[in-house]
Amino acid sequence: MVNDSQLAAMAKAGDATAFDALARSTRPWLYGLCFHLLRDAEAAHDLVQEALIAAFRSIGQLREPAQVRGWLTRIAVNTCRMHLRRLAVQPEIVTAPPEQTLTGPDGAPPSLAASEALAQVDPATRRILALFYSEGLSHAELGEVLALSTAAVKSRLHRARERLRREMLKTMTPEEKATLAVDEEPGWALRTVLLVEPDDAIREGLRGKLSAAGYAVVVLPTGEAALEAAKQHRGDMLILDKHCGDPNWVEVLTLLQADEWSRENLPIAVLVDAENSRDLTLAWQAGAFVCLTRPPDADRLVSYVRRLATIWPDRPYTLAKRYYAP
Repeated sequence: MVNDSQLAAMAKAGDATAFDALARSTRPWLYGLCFHLLRDAEAAHDLVQEALIAAFRSIGQLREPAQVRGWLTRIAVNTCRMHLRRLAVQPEIVTAPPEQTLTGPDGAPPSLAASEALAQVDPATRRILALFYSEGLSHAELGEVLALSTAAVKSRLHRARERLRREMLKTMTPEEKATLAVDEEPGWALRTVLLVEPDDAIREGLRGKLSAAGYAVVVLPTGEAALEAAKQHRGDMLILDKHCGDPNWVEVLTLLQADEWSRENLPIAVLVDAENSRDLTLAWQAGAFVCLTRPPDADRLVSYVRRLATIWPDRPYTLAKRYYAP
């Protein structure tokens, strides 16, 4: 029997009959996807047809026939998104499914706590959870739909599960937590601070205060060493002096912001020269979470680190930056 991948390869080569067979094979699955996104049976039928027409017209653009389901999913999701825009419902597909539609790996419906939590998370989180669990898309297929690498998909799924878990903890009883083995420990906790400071006196002063406050401190010689430590996930925060060597501090910030794990899990404090507005502008633009004048007041720095430990896990993306002056 010819599978979908083979049919896709034949259709890409110009075989219209093969595309008809591919459409018959995938239509029920595409209908389920569109119905899940729209909750409208009639519209789902129409949009499946619209998506298949679009796929037929662009079949030559399919790069990997083996990934045809992910490719068709992306076309169907975009078709549904455009439909919702035409209806002026909202620009984003909101896939907050009712209890009977979002299922776990064993096919069971979610608990009441999970359903309540889903209603509280953002649409993007609901969408990726629904596509992964309800629609059963693989990491590769999600990558096709969301135009992301497989690594980025895994990272977003991890963050989505963590957001859902935090919302569940707010509504679950102690008995439910025990039954479902939901861990109270947050996914991110500030335990280890990475420190790049070339000045011996400043470095030792900061290390002593941070250690006394209960934080493990990893002293790094350069910005390049900080990048490697972040790559290995060795710390929960980075304190970076602007005189960090090569690459320079702005390059280090930019590279860390380009890395998804670092961007989500490694808040950065930059030590800049006092009253240097250019440094501040560069720091904010490059992704610093806080700026401090150098040399920093060690006690105030520790105070801020303690506060950061409480606000970073649930930070809004628009959280205002703060600047400390000694």
